[in-house]
Amino acid sequence: MKLSWTPQQHALLVKYREIGAELATARKTATPGFDHYGWQRLCDAGLWQLVIPASHGGLGEDWWGFTAALEGLASSIRTPELLLSVIAQAGMVRALMLYGSDEQKDRYLTAILNGALSATGIAEPGTGTDVRSIHSLLTPVGDGYRLNGSKFNIAHAPVADFMLIVTKLDTDAKANIALVMIDKDTPGLTRGEPDDKLGNKHLPTGPLYFDNLAIPASQVLGQPGRGLQQLIKIISLGRLYYGLVAANLPTPFLDEAMQYAAQRQSFNSTIDNHQYVQKRLVDLVMGMERNRWMVYAALDQLLNDHPQALMSCSIAKLGAAQDFINSAISLLKLYGSLGYHEGDVANLVKDALGFASVGGTEEMHQKNIFNQLLRLTQAA
Repeated sequence: MKLSWTPQQHALLVKYREIGAELATARKTATPGFDHYGWQRLCDAGLWQLVIPASHGGLGEDWWGFTAALEGLASSIRTPELLLSVIAQAGMVRALMLYGSDEQKDRYLTAILNGALSATGIAEPGTGTDVRSIHSLLTPVGDGYRLNGSKFNIAHAPVADFMLIVTKLDTDAKANIALVMIDKDTPGLTRGEPDDKLGNKHLPTGPLYFDNLAIPASQVLGQPGRGLQQLIKIISLGRLYYGLVAANLPTPFLDEAMQYAAQRQSFNSTIDNHQYVQKRLVDLVMGMERNRWMVYAALDQLLNDHPQALMSCSIAKLGAAQDFINSAISLLKLYGSLGYHEGDVANLVKDALGFASVGGTEEMHQKNIFNQLLRLTQAA
C-alpha cells in the first residue's frame, strides 16, 4: 500500500493544485454550463496521457500518478463539477483498457486525448442504478443489435461526444447485461433537456432516449451478457475517486475558516478559543484525513484485485460523501448569517449535497457493503 508520494507523483500533485487554483479564479466569471475552458486546460496539461498507454498515444497507465493529479486539483479548485467530469472520463478510460477491442481503444482513447467528452448511461426512471432491473433493451438483429429505451440523470448527456450505455439483452439467459458504445450523431439517439439541479450547475446532466438505434456488433464493449460483472469493475474506480474528491475539496475552505476563527470576536475573545468552534474544525480535518487514507487503501486493493476491493471502494465513497456534506453544513454554521448568504460557502453546501447520490445513493452503497461482507464471510 502506498504511504507516500514519489517525487514524480508529488510534482504532479503540485502542478495540478496550481491548475485547480487557476481554474477556481477563472470560474468566477463563467456562466452555467459545462466548463469547456477548464476541460481543455486539463487535456492540454496532459492529464489523460497519465492513464493511456504509450501504445495508444499516452505516457503509460499510471493510476497512482493520476490520483496524485486529481488530489492536487481537488484541493484547490473549490467546486466539484469539473472533478466529477474527470472521474466519469477516468471510468471510460478504465472501461476501454479492461474490455475494449483494439479498434475501440484506437478510436476512443485517441478521441479522449484530443479532448472528446464521454458519458456513461446507467440510471433509468423508476429503477435508478439497479442494473438488474433496467428496461433499455438490446435486441439481436442480423449481425448487430437494435437499442430501445432511455436513461436519465446522466452526466454530460447534453454535451457528450460518445457514450457507454448499459443495456439488457433480449434473451432468457440469466446473464443478460451488455455494454455498448454509441456516438453522438447515431440515428435514433435523442438528448432531452438538461436537468435543473440545486447545485453543481457546471455539470450538465440529462436524459437520453434510444429509438430503434442500430448497434453494430463491433460497438459492444466486452462480452455480451457479462456486462454487469464488467460494469462493477469499471465503476469501482469512480467510487473511490468520489471519495478522494470529497476528502480534498474542503481544503481551501478549512484554511479560510481557520483565519476567520482567529479574527472573529465573540464573548471577549476570538472564536478559535471556543471549544465548540475548535470541534467543528477538528471534525472537518479528521474526516478529510481518514477518508483520504481510505481512498488510498481502496485504490491499492482495486489495482491488485484484492478480494475486499469492491467493499473498500464503496466505503471510501460513502464515508467521504457523508463527511463532506456534514463539513459543508458545519462551515455554513461557523460563519453564521454570513455563511447563509450567497457565496462560496453556500455554494459548497449546495454542491456537497449532490454527493448523497452522485456515484450511487447511501442506501445503494450500504447494500453493496453488506453484500460484499456476506461474500467475504462465506469465502472465509
